[in-house]
Amino acid sequence: MSGKPELAEDFRDVKKENVGRRISFWAALVFSIGLTGWYYLTSPPDSPEVRQMRMFFKENIMEVTKFIRLPYDERVEFAKKKQHSFYRTFIEASEVEKKKIKALIHISYDYTPNQYWFNILFLWVIFFSTFWFLGLIVEAVVILVRSDDAKRKQRHRQKTS
Repeated sequence: MSGKPELAEDFRDVKKENVGRRISFWAALVFSIGLTGWYYLTSPPDSPEVRQMRMFFKENIMEVTKFIRLPYDERVEFAKKKQHSFYRTFIEASEVEKKKIKALIHISYDYTPNQYWFNILFLWVIFFSTFWFLGLIVEAVVILVRSDDAKRKQRHRQKTS
């Protein structure tokens, strides 16, 4: 031995790290596209009728919420005065359907027709950044483990020489 301490950076292999980064990136890309595709298949966009109804709720939110809060008798009178079919069908709907409609009204006050696609894109960004970040964490852990191993070996060599 020359008496010089060996460099602690010997454990780093730049080629392996670059491959690891590429694997992390591409795995994140594939997993995020796969999960977003799975979400799209299990939660398709609203039908044209539902989109039209949600736009009606958005445009008439004050009137619709007022209608829903009315007692039954007043609700019937209110529906007779209005031309839109929603008012009549809401009165005739079952309690389960009324709860679904109320939930739809609740989520429709700020509805935009392209909201679904924005949500899909944002979901993909969340998945991608999460998987990529986890891949980079794994890479950092591997580097730290190699560093500790190299330091142990270096100490062992210094003790034996």
